[in-house]
Amino acid sequence: MTWRAMDYTEHDMDELLKANERELARLAAVADDLRSISGKGESRSGLTTAVVDADGRLQRVTFSPRVLRLDLAALAEEVVQAVRQAQEDQDRQAQELLAVPESQRIGLEDIQRQFSEFHELFSAETADRNDRIRRLGERDPRDDF
Repeated sequence: MTWRAMDYTEHDMDELLKANERELARLAAVADDLRSISGKGESRSGLTTAVVDADGRLQRVTFSPRVLRLDLAALAEEVVQAVRQAQEDQDRQAQELLAVPESQRIGLEDIQRQFSEFHELFSAETADRNDRIRRLGERDPRDDF
């Protein structure tokens, strides 16, 4: 998406600010819920389960007694599978809570790129307007007669 500063009016900017304020209020309301999310996961074999907290940090791992039959490499893979599933579950719950449609999810790089483009265009537009105001201030009012 290419931003064009000239496409925005003062009303558009006010509406954008109001929408941002509404979204920030909504996010503040769900902040506690986000902090309480925990994800649960299980390895493909079902021998290992894991629980992660809202930050994706491992809180608990449990093993079925049958896990004792596994060698160390297989056991390690069991743990990795269960933790990954738990982290994916935590992420899914957070996305659902935030109610961000899949089609609207964009990555941090895209956000930074769009902001940079908007900032550059806004700065250029502001500089142009300031220059016009400066030139108007330098005009001799007697030239209008």
